[in-house]
Amino acid sequence: MKGLRITILLTLILLVMGSTSFAAVTDKYFRADKQYYDADTGVYVLSGNIVIAIEKGNIMGEQAKVKFPTQEFWGTGGWVLKQQDVTFKGDSAYVVFNKDSAQVEGNCDFQRPGLQITSDKADYNWKSKVVTFTGNVKVIPVVSSRSVDMVQYNVDTKEFIQPI
Repeated sequence: MKGLRITILLTLILLVMGSTSFAAVTDKYFRADKQYYDADTGVYVLSGNIVIAIEKGNIMGEQAKVKFPTQEFWGTGGWVLKQQDVTFKGDSAYVVFNKDSAQVEGNCDFQRPGLQITSDKADYNWKSKVVTFTGNVKVIPVVSSRSVDMVQYNVDTKEFIQPI
């Protein structure tokens, strides 16, 4: 996932460099129906069928803003990450690249073979590789008979942090 963060940031930086660079980047790493850069605010705005190529997968969404000075990314309108055996969906995403963190809100749905976790919100830390799911958490297959408000899951080790 650290490679994902670097790929997204480098791709978006290349997009701002100019139309020649954009043409090369668009075909291989990135595409969107519309995009523009607001030099006054430092915000790059993307919309429509956004696809960002990452190592062994793609990130797809409808609307995004990237603020280069603060290394922040806002995605709205539904987002899907497909990488190796993981599919992760959510309504919106907020990523701070220099803090190794991502927040996904609304209809969070994390799936890999044999496991599905749904929640209202998910926070991911690239360093620890831990996702914290909160709000209306459901785990399928059910691993506990009790209701839980929070679940922590390590994406690399494929293990829950605490018993649920």
